[in-house]
Amino acid sequence: MASIHHPAAGYRACAKTLAVLAAAAAAGLICQQAFAQATAHRHIVPSSGGVTSANAAPQDVLPAPRLIPLQAVMSQAYPTIGGNADGSDVWPCYGRSTPNADCPTIGNPVLPLPHGTLVNGLPAYSWALKNDDIFGYGGMGNGIGCDAYINGTTGLPYSQYKPCGQITTFFEDDTNDPDDDLLQRVLVTQGSNVIYDSGVVDFGPAGPITYPVNVELYYDANFGYWPGADNGPNNGNCVPDIGYPLPAPAFPGYIYQIATGSTCHRPIPGKAHIHTETTLGTPSYHQVSGQRCTARNVPSPCYVVSWTQKHQMVQDWDVFMR
Repeated sequence: MASIHHPAAGYRACAKTLAVLAAAAAAGLICQQAFAQATAHRHIVPSSGGVTSANAAPQDVLPAPRLIPLQAVMSQAYPTIGGNADGSDVWPCYGRSTPNADCPTIGNPVLPLPHGTLVNGLPAYSWALKNDDIFGYGGMGNGIGCDAYINGTTGLPYSQYKPCGQITTFFEDDTNDPDDDLLQRVLVTQGSNVIYDSGVVDFGPAGPITYPVNVELYYDANFGYWPGADNGPNNGNCVPDIGYPLPAPAFPGYIYQIATGSTCHRPIPGKAHIHTETTLGTPSYHQVSGQRCTARNVPSPCYVVSWTQKHQMVQDWDVFMR
């Protein structure tokens, strides 16, 4: 099996934790958020029905254990990250078996938004680089261009970051593996130039849940770098370490991101390629000390992590900048 390892490169302070997910899981949805500086999110929609575990079904009627890609798009983002009262994004928003306070109803006459439904932004191939130049949407775009240098973005924190869209991947998890960490890296390039690199994002293990599950991973995104963030590596949308290294040899209860050393360039008109690698991996922790921790505002000793790959899938698609 492959080993995945990335060294520490920086640290940001924690803003949100996962705390308790049981109530959300009981309602048919787990929604996971990250630091205020991070733009990565996870939604898990568990199976419903009488089978409590994939182990309860005969092995010859189960799909092979794997991650199955379903859809990958870049779609419109609400212009304010965390616009709901609870700090979550306005969308995506999932219907639940009991009403979801963020999107409780649909239809005329009004009906509860049912379990198994999704409210999301419009997907698109063509994207504007400049603000207020949202062609192709009939005025329905959010008004923010995708070039971070000119769209008003001044940093990674939610209050400073102006997303033009959401990079979203959907997949079904048939692995029956609730214990290993879910990892993803999103890399966006124009030719040899990198314009976005999420680094390795660790969403943590799924925990006790009924398989199979549908999973959505999404990132509020623009491209390139903002004023003052032109010097790489790990500049602008080539994300530095966020929430890493770790204070203890375990998943910390929040999404963290590990820089990969890319240098981001400004986007230009033309095609951009989006490449994602999604992995389930078993973590191994190694203790380090001194400046490797304290230089990143983490008490010494601290921990770095590598993973042994168990399952992986890849999703690729193109968008076009104008």
